[in-house]
Amino acid sequence: LEYKERKGMRNLAIRPDVPRVILSRTEPARLYSLVADDAVVRPDSFAGTALLNEAALTVLRKYTDKFYRNQQERWDSEHMVYRTLDRDDANFQNYTVKVARGESQLIAAIQKLIDDGDGIYKQDLRDLPTIHFDRHLYQPLLIERGDKVRSEPPGLKDSERQFVEDLRAFCRAEKDKSLADAEVFLLRNLSRGKGIGFFEKRGFYPDFILWVKKADAQRIVFVEPHGMLHAEAYQHDDKARLHESLPHLAAAMCKRTGIKDIVLDSFIVSATPFEDLRTRYDDGSWDRKKFTEAHIVFPDRSAQYDYIEIIMRQQTT
Repeated sequence: LEYKERKGMRNLAIRPDVPRVILSRTEPARLYSLVADDAVVRPDSFAGTALLNEAALTVLRKYTDKFYRNQQERWDSEHMVYRTLDRDDANFQNYTVKVARGESQLIAAIQKLIDDGDGIYKQDLRDLPTIHFDRHLYQPLLIERGDKVRSEPPGLKDSERQFVEDLRAFCRAEKDKSLADAEVFLLRNLSRGKGIGFFEKRGFYPDFILWVKKADAQRIVFVEPHGMLHAEAYQHDDKARLHESLPHLAAAMCKRTGIKDIVLDSFIVSATPFEDLRTRYDDGSWDRKKFTEAHIVFPDRSAQYDYIEIIMRQQTT
């Protein structure tokens, strides 16, 4: 029950007899496989029962994760719908900027930017750090600057800022090449209650929504830059595995709505460098190819590896 609460599964009810039923099922109805030393499953001392108890808890936790994920995906497929994005969407809201009273020069500079009007919407700024990306659905995009300026909603963190800057550079370079017949749009997705979320009870709201539109077809990609050093193993990481369930969700929504020209996808952009993560993630054997296949990319751009190109590659073919 403590694990259920810690994982945010507050709408999951567990009858007292269920854990025993899960553990006691035998072939061919067994619900799990356990690989462990004989001393774990047949303890020869009272102290050894602690290992058996921990093994049983591990089985129950993994079973609970899988059961809950399956139920959540079923609920999503039955209830989520496509909706046209309009100017009244909660993602389009005003910024509230707070500056310490003692920063009189900074306050004056920000007020001048506001009074001047158009400049704040057409270029990167320094006094009030922003990124100007004309493909983002609103301007300006503020950058987090916690030492002097605080904003609500919060400004972009470093990993988010880098993604926007790299996507902007890619779009400019590929405008007359791979993107010649495509339209690209980006939206910074807000959090619970305002943005687009998955796994409602656990609240995963990817940082960005990326649209790539070709003729009447469009691909919607949910992009989440974040650190991976303390991430769960891939099989238990719902955020990393979102891309696996999205095609099924798209198919279910297509069946309900008749809309067939939309493809859904997702990527994690790891703020943890590849060299720091490769031996620590999952079983420690992952190379770049395996990370890419799992839709986990690293913010590196070179002739050999370009994470923006990897994300966009499937959008423009």
